[in-house]
Amino acid sequence: MVLVSSVLAYFLTIPTTAFPCPMPQDRIKPEPKGLVVVAPQAWKPDLAPLLAMRREQRPVWFHSLESMTAPGVEGDAAERLKRRLYQQWISQSVGYVLLVGDADTLPVRYMVLDRVTEAAFHTAFYPTDLYYADLANDRGDFDSWNQEREGHHALYYGEVQGEHRKLEPINLDQISYRPEVALGRFPVSDRPALQAIVAKTLAWERKQLEAEAQSPSVLFVHPQGWIDARKPLKGLARAWTSHNWQVDLQLFDEPSLVEPSAFLAKRREKQVLFHVGHGTTESWQHCLSVKHLPLLAEGDPAVFFSVGCSTGHFSTEAPYQAYLDLHGQVHAGTNHGEVFSAPPPPPANWQPGRFNSTGLGERLIRMPAGGAVLYIGCNTGAQPCAMSLLEGFARSVVERPIQCFGEAWRLAVHDYYQKEALSQLKPTASWYPPSIFFQGMKFMLFGDPCLAIPNPRIPSTKTPNPRTPIQSPGLPTTSGD
Repeated sequence: MVLVSSVLAYFLTIPTTAFPCPMPQDRIKPEPKGLVVVAPQAWKPDLAPLLAMRREQRPVWFHSLESMTAPGVEGDAAERLKRRLYQQWISQSVGYVLLVGDADTLPVRYMVLDRVTEAAFHTAFYPTDLYYADLANDRGDFDSWNQEREGHHALYYGEVQGEHRKLEPINLDQISYRPEVALGRFPVSDRPALQAIVAKTLAWERKQLEAEAQSPSVLFVHPQGWIDARKPLKGLARAWTSHNWQVDLQLFDEPSLVEPSAFLAKRREKQVLFHVGHGTTESWQHCLSVKHLPLLAEGDPAVFFSVGCSTGHFSTEAPYQAYLDLHGQVHAGTNHGEVFSAPPPPPANWQPGRFNSTGLGERLIRMPAGGAVLYIGCNTGAQPCAMSLLEGFARSVVERPIQCFGEAWRLAVHDYYQKEALSQLKPTASWYPPSIFFQGMKFMLFGDPCLAIPNPRIPSTKTPNPRTPIQSPGLPTTSGD
């Protein structure tokens, strides 16, 4: 009896936490990944309603642009911002980044292509926000996007070659390419524009929470004149229909004639719109242009995605267009007769005034009412391989267990890397292989990456069609949302 009492007394002194009761795996809900917001300190009050709403859903960190670009870490302003994002990513559970500011407000990184243009010394610079989303290399170390540092290459980031210089590797700076975080940008230069985007984002989120039985609606529009993408678009239409979305197709040579009046009539009732066709900085061919903005203001804001050329134009395209270089010198650009006899100096991180050009995507998201609540488009010329980006995004929205459009875009870039075999591309006599490689680098996401994907709610008499994850080798189905 004495022995039993002693043993019992011993066990009573052991903390109960020493023998935790494991929780069944199906009852463990992962912590949502956090959101980092970077904006000028003076704009924080305008962001306060959005920050408060997001904090109800996930951890949120606000950092002033001034603190994120201040000296104290290596590199120019863009690199300092990226290094500080990387440090937070490795120390905390960050899955989303929202950058607040246009090209005249928040630093921009410009990638480099050896595009064949003699007057430009066979060099082209394009803005890319993938730089900020692709934080780490395959080892998990900081990805500088600047591995080749000999001579002028030390100033060139995200270099892609194979159009003029038929040399390997196409990926000269050995960038990882595959983003660790879902990233978006509010391309604004003033507080009224910021307030408009915040208000539209909040209204969208409230509508998703308050909506009762509904079947959200999507439009795929495909004018004639580009590639023939009718077959893959019909496949996407079937996929979205099977997940309880109402789907409209406007395809050329079919009864649903593609023209501005038909597009605009359908647009009003849609939450998501996809465009496959030619584009310009101010138009979707045969669908809409800046002259239609008053009509687009009449409906609710929507999510827009275009693979058309320059439909996501964001900033100057140096050295063709006028730009301010990193030394503070103004260049007229080759379009205005300038000729470079040596590698052109890259654009400065900030492009003020006339160098901060705009386009349809920016106009749509900055509209006070209607227009876009999120916009994805190419900031320069796009090629047929961009269809892989659109397909990856469209399928991720409905077929993966995710809740945010930004995560669908992140996964689309991962899918694109695999589908187009970017790590295996080699230069050929054609200009196309390097164009395949940097396609994803020149697409922009304007909007909050945490923007909620509508969840089709159907009457209880029907059985919901759950989203089914797509499994890709080495690719996570979600960032933990």
